[in-house]
Amino acid sequence: MRKITNRLIAFLFFLIPVMCQAQNSVTGRVLTEDGVAIEGATILIKGKTGGVKSDAQGNFTITANKGDVLVITYVGFVGQQVTVKDAGTIIVKLKQVDKTLEEVVVAMDIKRNPRELGYSVQTVKGDDIQKTQRENFVNSLQGRVAGLSVTPTSGTAGASSGIILRGFNTISGTNQPLFVVDGIIIDNQTLNSNSQSGSGIGLASDGNNRNNDNTNRIADINPSDIENVTVLKGPEATALYGSQASSGAIVITTKKAKGTNGKILVSYDNNFRFQKITRYGKVNNDFGPGSANNVPAGGPIYGFTSFGPAWAPGTTLYDNIHHFFETGFSQTHNLGLDFGTKNVSFRVTGQFFDNKGVVPHNTYRKYNLKISNTTKIGKYLTITPSIAYINANNLRPLKSSTSTSGSGGYLVELYEWPANKDVRNFEDANGNKVLLFNPNVNSDFDNPLWSAKNNHSGDKMNRIIATMGIDITTPLPWLTLAGRFGYDTYKNDGYVFTHPQSYMLSTAIGGSLDNYYRTYSGYNHTITATAKKKFGKFSTRLMIGTMWQDFETRQFAVYGTNLIDSVSTDSNNTSLNSRRRLLRNYNGLPNLNIFRELAYFGEASVGFNNYAFVTYSHRFESASPIPKANRHYNYPGVSLSLIVSDMLPVIKKGGILDYFKLRASLANTARLNDPYSNQSFFVNNFSSTTLPVTYTYGFTNANPYLTPEKQSTYEIGAEFRLLNNAITLEAAYYNTLCTNQIAQGFRASYATGYILNTQNAASLRNEGVELTLGLTPINKQNLYWNINFNFNHMWSKVLTLPASIGIYNDFYNSDTYISNVRGGLVRNNSTQTLTGSKYLRNDAGQIIIDRNTGIPLIVTGNSIIADRTPDFTLGTLNTLQYKNWSLSFLWDLRVGGDIYNGTDQLLTRLGKSERTADRGTPRIVQGVLNDGNENTANPTVNTLVIVPQYLSSYYTSMPDEEFIQKDVNWFRLRDVTLNYKLPANTLKRLKAIKGLSVFITGSDLLLFTNYYGADPAVNANNPGTGGVGGYGMDLGSTATPLGISFGLRANF
Repeated sequence: MRKITNRLIAFLFFLIPVMCQAQNSVTGRVLTEDGVAIEGATILIKGKTGGVKSDAQGNFTITANKGDVLVITYVGFVGQQVTVKDAGTIIVKLKQVDKTLEEVVVAMDIKRNPRELGYSVQTVKGDDIQKTQRENFVNSLQGRVAGLSVTPTSGTAGASSGIILRGFNTISGTNQPLFVVDGIIIDNQTLNSNSQSGSGIGLASDGNNRNNDNTNRIADINPSDIENVTVLKGPEATALYGSQASSGAIVITTKKAKGTNGKILVSYDNNFRFQKITRYGKVNNDFGPGSANNVPAGGPIYGFTSFGPAWAPGTTLYDNIHHFFETGFSQTHNLGLDFGTKNVSFRVTGQFFDNKGVVPHNTYRKYNLKISNTTKIGKYLTITPSIAYINANNLRPLKSSTSTSGSGGYLVELYEWPANKDVRNFEDANGNKVLLFNPNVNSDFDNPLWSAKNNHSGDKMNRIIATMGIDITTPLPWLTLAGRFGYDTYKNDGYVFTHPQSYMLSTAIGGSLDNYYRTYSGYNHTITATAKKKFGKFSTRLMIGTMWQDFETRQFAVYGTNLIDSVSTDSNNTSLNSRRRLLRNYNGLPNLNIFRELAYFGEASVGFNNYAFVTYSHRFESASPIPKANRHYNYPGVSLSLIVSDMLPVIKKGGILDYFKLRASLANTARLNDPYSNQSFFVNNFSSTTLPVTYTYGFTNANPYLTPEKQSTYEIGAEFRLLNNAITLEAAYYNTLCTNQIAQGFRASYATGYILNTQNAASLRNEGVELTLGLTPINKQNLYWNINFNFNHMWSKVLTLPASIGIYNDFYNSDTYISNVRGGLVRNNSTQTLTGSKYLRNDAGQIIIDRNTGIPLIVTGNSIIADRTPDFTLGTLNTLQYKNWSLSFLWDLRVGGDIYNGTDQLLTRLGKSERTADRGTPRIVQGVLNDGNENTANPTVNTLVIVPQYLSSYYTSMPDEEFIQKDVNWFRLRDVTLNYKLPANTLKRLKAIKGLSVFITGSDLLLFTNYYGADPAVNANNPGTGGVGGYGMDLGSTATPLGISFGLRANF
């Protein structure tokens, strides 16, 4: 027995070195072909589970046997397999994938090879979006996509953002693009306060979209869940989505569950942001109270006008603007869990976001939770279900809606506030408003801090988005089936509260309260069958499919006055007799907005030798908003793609030109009216009877003959890659003709018995040029530098309007009525004009002066006074990497375009604008007198001297035209992020942490502009307003705050 034991021990001593010799620690390095280290490459042993990743220098160490095969992969590069040999370091150089072969999502979660595409598509990576740390992720797209314009409504927490692609293509409907997440259409509504006399789904008070801002629902998406965003601008791409995508489509692909070889992978990141307002309207506080002409106010009741004498020496003046705004603070925490085996994997993500804004009493809190799964069943079936839950709560003060003194809104009130009164003294010990100049509390202007606290709105939202993807690869290798099914539902309850003591209401009203209770449910699915087959040099693809959409919004709303107390926002807080509801609510039923659409579509593509591709698509639709007789329609699309550099390889000789593609596309789409906008309604008539309820027809005439709008677009473009892909260039020209436009809510003859009408009665054209240029000046092992430019120049023209609108009159949406200025459309002019009052001029264009006063004469009404269209926009994104450091920064340039500064107009009328500071300087207004010679060859030049200090009507009578700033430019540092990844050798000491990086991000740090207002990126309406909207109109708009944030990202 002892002999056996000794022999066994001897055998083991012999076996150990043999085993040690066979089981080696293999070291290696993963590089690009140019020798640049690749961090994060995956190294696996073929046939085994587990593996390692390369560090920041590309190094890796893995335990393997001689003869084992290492599989090295990295996203965007061609994988390699290397056999383990005796000794030495393995050097692996991966070849970058030909970007022209990478597939992109174009429609319905369908991927296409970019070589085949005959239209414009741009993609933004989810990591780039997350780095910006923007509250609403769509704001991070500004400057990154040519032809895309994003305008936040304000700089407050929870603010909405308007998104426009390639200009405005409808005069009445929404110009917002369609949003698609993982092949499913999701809702992006913004509450439209206008309920059309109670017949719609707005507020029971039938309000406007100027004094309140409601978050657009796409902001509910967690940016950390986004893999990439593809922006579809080309005509054929949007033709596949149909009428819903007539303004383009933003296709979001979220991060999917992936196999982890049975391990649980944990990721965590956070962000802490501080925000500060640094730009304000220009206010002059040199003069004291007085209604006009340097006469001091007599007595305590003097209002807010500052046309009195200068303040007496020694008067204490307060810096009320800086006493009002606060330092905003927000925090974000993201947690992710990944677990999976070969065929089943799960991903769970959660986010907590809390934002305390720069405006007092402005908060926004949001929770996100998402669970996604990828399961492969057998050889042919893969399912990808997901469910997301979102909870959001937003509280915000009301902003101003008119340019009338004391009209309400914290910012206008702040600018108006007398400099000798400390804004911080706004309530007494009992919480009542401190009176300033009038003993009647409702006749005394609201202190801005008091207003921010007491005149407010809020909403709470609970949302569930469930999706299911099904992909079937059949036993026939050329046939695949796919289905995308989605259900999106939310409950959104909100209110608008005006305090009983507010100046905005009379004492008799006793405060007001709007409550609304909105429920949305939307189901849609897309089912496709795709056949692919090659015949020699020809490749073919045929896709057929169907889409069903069923979207329903249900709303209860009640408005009441005479509040029982000055705190509660419950609808029971109003007087029972004062309550007003939406029309169906009186019968216990919700007001409805229902949209249903059934579509069948097909796409056929033929390619030759992988360098010539022709694609034809056709879609047949039936949609509920259109009258039954006209709701069946169809439209085609066709595109061509030619890879010229492959057709003529000789042009690639010399190493300059790597890739050259020509493309063209042509497609028609339809556009629909708002549901029920072609129908008349009975409405409650409160003014012509003493009975409790009577009914008359509302303002809007019926139109049973309405047909869809027609939109025809063609696009031509080219793509180039030069100097081994160091330079990339894409250029495109597009031309969109919109005919049969549905003009909603225009005024025709009152003999019809109605005020507002809906007709197919307008047309317009949109054109533009887009350039996307990418440069990589440096691409070395430890240093990388890339620059991307996104350029857009567009122009438009209104061709026709309803015949009832005079040739020089304008079509407008009343929501855009800011003071007297509005977004009015006039024939043969841009779609982005503004109309308002202007100076009276003679035939030579000279201003005509009143010969009695020396003040210019005015043309009242609404004439064209501005064009908001910029000359061009340019986004410039720089990305630099040096070893473990990375730096990215985005500049946003806009040249040209006019802005209406309603804030300055209001301050001028109050004597508080900077333009009134030199009121004591005598002047002669340039122009000619209205003495009968104004249109002769020798008009009488004005020589009348005026001193505005003693003639304040010089300021108060200025027309809207005076407050249009022409050719506004801005150059904004929109985003900058500095990131540092800890080296792998440092992380080894931490053991449990596999990856760790820290970052600091700045947003809107610098703004260079010739605009004399607070911020040129303004919008007087929220996106609930249809048509062109109120962008470029500035009244009581808070500037975008400067933000500094920092945080970390860790993987475990």
